[in-house]
Amino acid sequence: MRIALRLASVIALALGISGFAFAADDAHTVIVGHIEGVINPITARYVDRLLDEGEQRKVAAVVLVIDTPGGLIDSTYKITGRMLNAAVPVITYVAPSGAHAASAGTFITLAGHVAAMAPSTNIGAAHPVDSSGGDIQGDLRLKAENDAVAQITNIARARGHNAQWAEDAVRKSVSIGVDEAVSLKVVDLMATDVRSLVDQVDGRRVTTSAGAVTLATKGASLEENGPNPFEALLHLIVDPQIAVLLFTVGTYGIIFELSNPSLIFPGIIGVIAIVLALFAFGTLDASAAGIALLIFSVVLFVAEIKIASHFLLTAGGLVSLVVGTIILFPPLRPTFPGLRADVDPVVIGTVALVSGVFFFFVARFALATRKLAWAGGSPVLVGATGIAKSDIGPNGVAYVAGEEWSARSESGAIPKGSGVRVKRKDGLSLIVEPSDSSPGRGAS
Repeated sequence: MRIALRLASVIALALGISGFAFAADDAHTVIVGHIEGVINPITARYVDRLLDEGEQRKVAAVVLVIDTPGGLIDSTYKITGRMLNAAVPVITYVAPSGAHAASAGTFITLAGHVAAMAPSTNIGAAHPVDSSGGDIQGDLRLKAENDAVAQITNIARARGHNAQWAEDAVRKSVSIGVDEAVSLKVVDLMATDVRSLVDQVDGRRVTTSAGAVTLATKGASLEENGPNPFEALLHLIVDPQIAVLLFTVGTYGIIFELSNPSLIFPGIIGVIAIVLALFAFGTLDASAAGIALLIFSVVLFVAEIKIASHFLLTAGGLVSLVVGTIILFPPLRPTFPGLRADVDPVVIGTVALVSGVFFFFVARFALATRKLAWAGGSPVLVGATGIAKSDIGPNGVAYVAGEEWSARSESGAIPKGSGVRVKRKDGLSLIVEPSDSSPGRGAS
């Protein structure tokens, strides 16, 4: 029914019909997203997608259910920055029971217009650490700590939460349970589930980037909107454990390819794995990683025409093309009417299929062309004629196609100066037979 309503809404917009009924339906809808696992660039893009959709549809609110041990600080700042500038009310909810909003999760929870926790959950321990989880040393520790304190206290003040506790969560890594969090005004309330949460916050007044809003969420329709398959796949890829494995596999793949250039497959896997690992580490952003993979796919497609790889290059090019497109233009991302900032999965599949078929036949044609006899840089065609530069009985020298060739006769001796015709090529020698004509006789 919801899909039908959205389709009808699109048709109504195309026909210039107001579609007030559909807008009213969205105004009483709460989108429920889930932030789980390590915070990374894909998490940031997922949150951005949810808030974009909420703003576009003008829903009652967006609820972010949080259970995370922390993650990349750059991605965390992107998420909190997007939340602080959201034009739709954002409700953060640490849940279910037993969940925690540690480290980066603390920043994100405090950035909600309303922050809540489920029973038996905890929040805090937000001190910055290095990528291996160890303490940062020296001046860098002080810089990272002060920067994180500034960020989290600004967030807490903007949302009316306890700024002093937020600072302690960074400097002292304090962590507290839900009861203490509510009493210290770290979060606003405790709720047993999402339905209870949206009913409790009904009537609260919050300030979004679009202005003051009174929440009207009691009895609202809850719309689950978890990560789509593409986001789930990329989230797996950028997991720190997977990223390290990708970097290792990529390094060995390139080493094997340089040691044995004819293998091809290790080199393809190596380059793709290295690009994905750099994307996961945050060294390459989504645009750079996507463009790098698209360029690599073009290189592989062109190389397929030049190198006999048994279509390994085409296969690698297709993988690079699809992954690069997904990273650069994530599918299933909502956009405003008239603006297309994503690529439909059908389009990705069609492009991959057409490219694969095209380069399959182009490569076959190139291979067929290369099968024409070549040696010394000059083509030798079956049936070409020339003259015997010496007696060929059965071996000798023949002048054919402007060059002298080692020649062999299978039909008896051929005197010097006689015409010859090429029957076939055997390695660097020509198999010839007598010919009545003697082209190029004057050449010597």
